[in-house]
Amino acid sequence: MSGKQIVTVVLILLIAVMVVGLVLCRPMAADNYADGIFNFAAVDGIYVWAWEFDPEGTEPEELLVDSENRALSDIVERFDGKGFGMTPGGLFSRGLPEPEAGDICWRVVFRCTLSDSSLTAEYQGGVLRLSGNGETVVTTQDKSSWARQVFDLIESLYPEPEPEPPEGEGDTTQTQE
Repeated sequence: MSGKQIVTVVLILLIAVMVVGLVLCRPMAADNYADGIFNFAAVDGIYVWAWEFDPEGTEPEELLVDSENRALSDIVERFDGKGFGMTPGGLFSRGLPEPEAGDICWRVVFRCTLSDSSLTAEYQGGVLRLSGNGETVVTTQDKSSWARQVFDLIESLYPEPEPEPPEGEGDTTQTQE
């Protein structure tokens, strides 16, 4: 084989790899990553979690957002119509990295009971993963600011913690004279 033929074969292989990579990494709608027949218009409930990572912290509380809650459509709007593409590193990696203290983390599970399908979106350690028909690490336009918006929206759903009573009030150990 001559040098010209070797270069031609290498170029053809390189072009084929690039085309396959572009096809795999193209942005797709989130519902393409879901299991079953999934449509955001049919979502009738969402489970959400949001927390700032603390290595010694507790698990975040799961919240159910049902179809009667306005937040359901707000969360769906953040995902519906947005393009999510695989990252080249995501082609070979399925797991999420361990977040650092103070990192925002969230998880959203969309469910469609009509078609018995679901889609899970997880953000942790600056990495976004969509799960349904499989697990795929993805990216999206303005991922960090978008992830912060989703986090803020979910966090606003948690009830405000009850304030600590002032010192001395509610203390039943003191005896009255």
